Amino acid sequence: MSQALRKHKLLLVGAGNLCLQILKILAPKNAFEFVVLGRDEESTIRLCNLVALSCAQLGQYIAIKPVIADLTDIAKVTRVLREEAPDMLVNCASLQSWRVITELPKPAFEQLDQAQFGPWLPMHLTLMHGLMQAVKASGIAAITVNAAFPDAVNPILSRVGLAPDIGVGNVANLIPAVRCAIARLLECAPVDVQVRLYAQHFFSHYVPRGGLPPRASYRLFYEVKDRPVLPRLPAEAIFSTVRSEFRRLGGIDGQFLTACSAVTVIEGLFSPTPVLAHAPGPLGLPGGYPVSLREGRIDVQFSPDCPQDEAVRINSICQSQDGIDEIHCDGSVTYNPQCMAVMQAMLGYSKKTMAIEQSAEFAHELASKYRSFKHSAW
Repeated sequence: MSQALRKHKLLLVGAGNLCLQILKILAPKNAFEFVVLGRDEESTIRLCNLVALSCAQLGQYIAIKPVIADLTDIAKVTRVLREEAPDMLVNCASLQSWRVITELPKPAFEQLDQAQFGPWLPMHLTLMHGLMQAVKASGIAAITVNAAFPDAVNPILSRVGLAPDIGVGNVANLIPAVRCAIARLLECAPVDVQVRLYAQHFFSHYVPRGGLPPRASYRLFYEVKDRPVLPRLPAEAIFSTVRSEFRRLGGIDGQFLTACSAVTVIEGLFSPTPVLAHAPGPLGLPGGYPVSLREGRIDVQFSPDCPQDEAVRINSICQSQDGIDEIHCDGSVTYNPQCMAVMQAMLGYSKKTMAIEQSAEFAHELASKYRSFKHSAW
């Protein structure tokens, strides 16, 4: 096939729900050649066949290939990456999805959720660390996209030269509701509202559930087409409108929004014209930012209103609220003791610090203690 007609090859890692949701959106467009790398052969083949047959039902016959490998087997994953040579790699794999605790009884979830997301870091860092080692060893030139806690995982891996190019979800998931809320309050069309939001995962997790957080660390800028002078809306009004007027399904159903955020980034990175979006962990930065995407290039949108040092500072403060006080120059982290106190009280799990090399061990311990807690919660 000529270079002009060759479809870009997209390799999705982790044959779970997020992978399926992304494929539900992208596959019927038939614009990519797909490869799905999964650990379990049966479920990976079934997922690929479901997508292929569903597209056939819509009159599209797509190329989708299942590949079986465990991300802990770095040598095998390296071989797969060399053989497949994808143009883009999208990681959807974690040792435990963020949504698992949302399936607890409501009182247990609400209590455990007070620990925030940072203490669960080893569940998301472990596999991505192995995958990025394989990417480096393979020598492929793929764009790398991470959906596993990219706000923290990407900057941690950047400290050791293994940063993915960009993340998906989190800050991006809040943008449609923020635009709609501003449009509702200013009585204009959402399509005419443009926003720039600098915020870490903690903020995007909190707002849909509770409106503006106390001691909120973020920056929001907005403008409306053909309206150069705008009234200044109180932040509380914008974010309470997000929570109330634009409340939505969460948990596994809410993952559809993350998949849409991922598709925006995936398609934007292959677009011949700039696509404005939001993304966590771009170019190894902590937290979330507005970005411009085009032909594999990522331009993080800073401005005199919010220069890079200020944007990183507010995201780092928000990161502490999410349970990680500091990411050190060697990629190790210091945890927020208040958040860890919740984990200690509920799961009997507590760490002050974690080196990258300890991630797999800590993940194993955390998984064991969570299983015991889940059993008691029911």
